Amino acid sequence: MMQAQTVAPLKVQRTSVKQKIARGMILAGIGSIILVKIYLVVFVIDLITGIYGLITTSLVFVAFLFAFLKYQDPSFTGKFPPPEKPHFVSVIIPAKNDPVIIRKSVAAILNSTYPHTEIIFVNDGSTDDTGAVMDELHKENPEKVKVIHMVQNVGKRRAIREALLQGSPKGEIILLIDSDSVVKDDAIEKIVRVFDDPDVGAATGSAKVINVDQNILTKIQDTWYDGQFFVIKGMESCFNSVTCCSGSLSAYRKEAILPCLDAWCNDKFLGIEFRPGDDRHLTSYVLGGNKHYIDRKNKSWKVVYCAGALVYTEAPSTLKKFVNQQIRWKKSWVRVFLFNAPFFFKNRHVVSVLYYYTQMTLSLLAPIIAYRALVYLPLNGRVYDAMFYLFGLLFLGLMFGITYRLRNPDTGDRWLYRILMTPLSVFFSSLMYYSIFTVKNKSWLTR
Repeated sequence: MMQAQTVAPLKVQRTSVKQKIARGMILAGIGSIILVKIYLVVFVIDLITGIYGLITTSLVFVAFLFAFLKYQDPSFTGKFPPPEKPHFVSVIIPAKNDPVIIRKSVAAILNSTYPHTEIIFVNDGSTDDTGAVMDELHKENPEKVKVIHMVQNVGKRRAIREALLQGSPKGEIILLIDSDSVVKDDAIEKIVRVFDDPDVGAATGSAKVINVDQNILTKIQDTWYDGQFFVIKGMESCFNSVTCCSGSLSAYRKEAILPCLDAWCNDKFLGIEFRPGDDRHLTSYVLGGNKHYIDRKNKSWKVVYCAGALVYTEAPSTLKKFVNQQIRWKKSWVRVFLFNAPFFFKNRHVVSVLYYYTQMTLSLLAPIIAYRALVYLPLNGRVYDAMFYLFGLLFLGLMFGITYRLRNPDTGDRWLYRILMTPLSVFFSSLMYYSIFTVKNKSWLTR
């Protein structure tokens, strides 16, 4: 039996002077672009695309501003005393046909700096030897690993529900990890410290691409993930309102998710079962969905981002897989936005509210604006409008790329790949309406 271990105090991470100067230059750069866009809107470019670009750039500026100047990793703040008895963590890993990487995933958890854990596997109707591998891991670690076998594939939501009901998790903290993800050795220790705050209901970590060197596409995604986590989730975390706890690594207070378990598991949209977006949807219940939809007596919890809790996850390595992933994500985005819209504004900071609803509205308009700027206006002799539109996107990509370089100084010139996300983002914006019109189509689902 594993002996109890003492969790060492974490050292506070501080921003260097060089990083502070670089961050100031990034903010100044984005601020300058805003001023230029105001001039262009008034005197030069198309009014519609100009106003859209101005608002979009302003939102990005707000995100960078709060991420740089206000965000603090909640695992380092030390504002709340640790509990007398360490939080016990039940790690749930649903998997289908992932026999190789789950061994790495379990090894990382067992070798973690945080010893107070158990692992509950759910074999979600695998057709290969995934179930056998899980059974072997249980035999090797009978006191730490449990296995639940599903006769047929039921999807990630129901697999997690079975783990919570059949697996009898002992932990008051439920840690959800995708089967293709491997946590850093101190990730669990860091993310668990966040729950010393009794009002935190959920927390998410930072994801990096485990197969980053496979090809150009995986390098692009690694740089993109960094900005989506540190800048966007960092800003949201300043207001305790992170809107999506990533499936690669997220922790939930058990009492925060039990009220919605059946509703979340059996979610229907437009009259049919809806499986995509399990992580985003569960986050929304914790943020306020439990109170709005389940019972007014339920609590609306804080949801935060723990930048120091790192997880390495496998990213799509082909364009087809990447496109399929983006379609699934956009379908879930639409469904959860409609779910959040009636309550997100309640008892929340005005900056968070304005940012959320404005961002959602702009995302819905993005395909129309892209078509107007890149097709309609050039065909009518206004080529410069397309040039200004693309320049604005490239500049913002450059700012995210420089931020990646600051945060990952040992990655060489990989930060340049973030700029390549710009043409992809234009293409992916066009998938929004396709995702809406095919929301009932289940052929894109992986689980």
